[in-house]
Amino acid sequence: MRKSERMTWIFLTPTVVLFLLLTVYPLFYAAYTSFFRVDYILDQSTFVGIQNYQRIIRDMNFWNAVKNTLIFVVSAVLFELVLGTAFAIFFNKEMKYRKLFRTIVLIPMLLPPITVALTWKMMYAYDQGVLNYLLEVIGLGRIEWLSSTTWALTAIIITDIWQWTPFVFLMVLASLQAIPESLYQSARVSGATSWQCFRYITLPLLKPTLTLALLLRTIDTFRVFDKMYVLTGGGPGNATETITFYIYRYGFRYFHTGYAAAGSIIMVIMVCGVSFLYIRRAFRTANAK
Repeated sequence: MRKSERMTWIFLTPTVVLFLLLTVYPLFYAAYTSFFRVDYILDQSTFVGIQNYQRIIRDMNFWNAVKNTLIFVVSAVLFELVLGTAFAIFFNKEMKYRKLFRTIVLIPMLLPPITVALTWKMMYAYDQGVLNYLLEVIGLGRIEWLSSTTWALTAIIITDIWQWTPFVFLMVLASLQAIPESLYQSARVSGATSWQCFRYITLPLLKPTLTLALLLRTIDTFRVFDKMYVLTGGGPGNATETITFYIYRYGFRYFHTGYAAAGSIIMVIMVCGVSFLYIRRAFRTANAK
């Protein structure tokens, strides 16, 4: 037993070391840096306490970034859950070329985010974009997708939905295939309709999977950066500037490292708070059962 435990720790050590170096250490270093004002020209750091945090809280641009982030997260995750679940239910049925259709649906998730963003940027182009061409074909006017404060954030949300709906689809499809068919057969014998089967069998059994998908997509969407950077650069103005882009702007354009680190810590606290609410709700539901 002792030899087995020793071998377990030997195999775990590389992973633990990488986790500490790539996750824990940067987090603590960012927290430490957030209490300093760093001057790269003079190569010196000045301890300022919580001034960086106070400055961020008073900055209306930061709260605008928080608002944009929340709009993006809520809209994208909600549509991804609904569409992913709908696709999973549809493709869970017996049909011809079902495996081929499933593979096609998964393609967007397999593409690099930068490739997706560049492709959609060409599609959103005002003059040569395929979306505006289709709008004109059906008799509607062109839309300034990426240069309008009204449509820019919507365009990024559509891009994220297109790419990550397959992630929810894959999770829900796996859960659907794990539901015993005997449950549906018993319900149909009792006279249950398709809607009643979905409401009282499918949906309750999918709830843990949907909760997990909601948590994972919320965390991942909260830290979105690449699509904003490629499609709009945070503009027009600051209409699409999220928390991550706000941090990037101060950290890598203005080189206010301490201020950017403070913003990073605030974002981590927000994400942890949201994750805690999801996890606590999941545990309460599990204990109630």
